Amino acid sequence: MTKPAVKICGITTPDAAIAAAAAGADYLGFVFFRKSPRFLSTEDAAEIVVELKQASYEDGFELPKLVGLFVDAGEKELAEAAPFLTHFQFHGHENPARCDEMGADFAVDVIKAIPVAAVGDIAPADEYGDAADLLLFDAKPPPGAARPGGHGDPFDWSLIDAYKGETPYLVAGGLNPDNVAAAIAAQKSAAFLGVDVSSGVETAPGEKDLAMIKAFVSAAKN
Repeated sequence: MTKPAVKICGITTPDAAIAAAAAGADYLGFVFFRKSPRFLSTEDAAEIVVELKQASYEDGFELPKLVGLFVDAGEKELAEAAPFLTHFQFHGHENPARCDEMGADFAVDVIKAIPVAAVGDIAPADEYGDAADLLLFDAKPPPGAARPGGHGDPFDWSLIDAYKGETPYLVAGGLNPDNVAAAIAAQKSAAFLGVDVSSGVETAPGEKDLAMIKAFVSAAKN
């Protein structure tokens, strides 16, 4: 069995980016949503990427794929970040046509988040089968929440059994070093690619713990 891919989202410092990449993370996520405690400007994210690439060259670890998280962003915002990203991750109302168009226009892969709280929430994933390169099944935010993710709440992973599509997917929502193995074990679909964590490797919102990052990657990979 291929080891699950690991995405560490909400990176805000070079130290966290380098620690995650050196530990074997496959994707790093930068949040370009101003209401998030993990918000970064494109300038700050670009600087982190420069330091990450230098460390990758010097220390010999593989450079992860670099993901920008957006919520109903305009073309200007996407254009500013696209040059140093491999993926756009959309958490807003982006429909399949929008996902397809933005991926093509900016020559990046697209991850579309599907918020899940009940089995019926899985169905919209089918609409994005041809428009997104990856899906992200994430816990649906609580009513009235100001942001679409990063709340640290898990959902019933067995709900994903209803997904019959072939587009690869990641699982997110309330994952941490202690429960990630169970989340992986619950996945039955051949489309399962890996897991995504943000708050589960933090000591406070936006403050990544380097030891927790390493523990998460190890638990997921092993």
